[in-house]
Amino acid sequence: MMNKTDLCPCDSGLAYMDCCQRFWASSQKPSTAEQLMRSRYTAFVLQKAQYLVDTHHPDFRSLDELKSLKKSFKGMAWQGLEIIETVLGQVDDATGIVEFKATFSHLAKQEMIHERSSFIKEQGQWFYTSGTIY
Repeated sequence: MMNKTDLCPCDSGLAYMDCCQRFWASSQKPSTAEQLMRSRYTAFVLQKAQYLVDTHHPDFRSLDELKSLKKSFKGMAWQGLEIIETVLGQVDDATGIVEFKATFSHLAKQEMIHERSSFIKEQGQWFYTSGTIY
């Protein structure tokens, strides 16, 4: 359980309440692709499956996305996020790319995911579309 004053799991250096928490505690939406990426990472950390579904563009998610996400949480412990590069994805952009590395342990085995994620903005809201794993 996170306290609002704890540092946000997305490694932004901000307090949780000033960073990702505001996106599921209010109607506020991420204003950049990187903010959405960070909030999605934090949603994985905190197992907020519905937020992950809601921010995954409907054209790119599976029919059983919510069930699959909930199942994927078992045995997972997310440990850190490093943003490598952001291309576009700013307030006035319609598309963006965020490359990142995230470390985690799965069933006590240390692992890392390196992904280049794609995002689009529709009607003022950013959505994750897909990613390329390295």
